[in-house]
Amino acid sequence: MLRIYLIGWVILFSAIILNVVIQRFGIMGWYEFLNKLQAIGKITFTTMFLVDYLWLFVGYPLCLGFSYYLGEKLYELLISVK
Repeated sequence: MLRIYLIGWVILFSAIILNVVIQRFGIMGWYEFLNKLQAIGKITFTTMFLVDYLWLFVGYPLCLGFSYYLGEKLYELLISVK
């Protein structure tokens, strides 16, 4: 249970940091994407840039997957210290 909890915190912390960083660069995040999609519908897709698509569908999942990996390694490190 501790393993899942620790990995969850690493993923959450990573997601917060990633969202702050992309906001500074003006890249669309999932929250903005979903709000736009709800407000203006399919037109949202024509207002997006290539970097937005790459971030949402390639970069963000990769970064969150990597944060899972970091959480797993952190857990293994903590367990080996005991």
